[in-house]
Amino acid sequence: MKGSAFKCEEAYYFLLPDQAPPFWVSNAGITNCDETYLMKREFSSTTVIEYIYSGTGTLWVEQNEYHPSAGDIYILPEHSKHTYYPDPKNPWKKIFVNLRGTAVSGLIQAFGLHQRILYHQCGEMAPIFEKIFEIVQMESPAETIMDECAMQIMKLLISLHRHEMNNPDIPNEVQTIRRFIDSNYFKNLTMGDISTSIYRSNDYTKKRFKQYYGTTPYAYYLDLKLMHAKYMLRRTNLSVKQIADRLGYKSDRYFSRRFKESVGMTATQYRRLNTVTGPGSGGGSE
Repeated sequence: MKGSAFKCEEAYYFLLPDQAPPFWVSNAGITNCDETYLMKREFSSTTVIEYIYSGTGTLWVEQNEYHPSAGDIYILPEHSKHTYYPDPKNPWKKIFVNLRGTAVSGLIQAFGLHQRILYHQCGEMAPIFEKIFEIVQMESPAETIMDECAMQIMKLLISLHRHEMNNPDIPNEVQTIRRFIDSNYFKNLTMGDISTSIYRSNDYTKKRFKQYYGTTPYAYYLDLKLMHAKYMLRRTNLSVKQIADRLGYKSDRYFSRRFKESVGMTATQYRRLNTVTGPGSGGGSE
């Protein structure tokens, strides 16, 4: 089904079957952003993947700010709180695909892409998005379209994973910071602990990391803890206290307070809401 809530967008929508499949494209399309374009989701029912053809803009995910521009890809996780809008003087043109299904989050995590939001200099992946957009316009059964799209999404995730592993533009010391955080997110780290991993000052470490990853190393560390907390709330029966212990929080009370500040609801509410299937959400509409 074709349609959009925005005059600047061409999108194709697919109703989710009664029984949730492992993989499903809820919608895909192209957006030529204008002054009316604003996307805000408090608790996204989809995983959003977008490629920026041109322009720039602002993206907020939980409490972190990013500025995606031409050649960038961003992945907004299912159940995240996010807001994004273009720069009115240099608005985005972008192409997107929104995913649902029981296997989507696991696939993204398996390729190590659950720990980041923004990926720079990904122009070689634009044709994959364009192929998906071509597929969703086919006059074929929805199941055939989903099978074809699934192969393209797998190709995209592989390409992004390789891009991360082989990116020569990220200095070794910046990659060292990230590897240190990725290997120690379950500990109670300070900014000093992170800076010591490259034997530099806090200010230098913050500046260098943000230059390449669009956020400070400590914010990245907190986001990583939060992502793992959400995963355990969704996928395990561990108590809130057990999750807090596994993630190195000083106490379950402190963890609960930080979780509510970041997500806007308690961990228990998040777990409960996760069992409810909400309506589909578009790349340009809710």
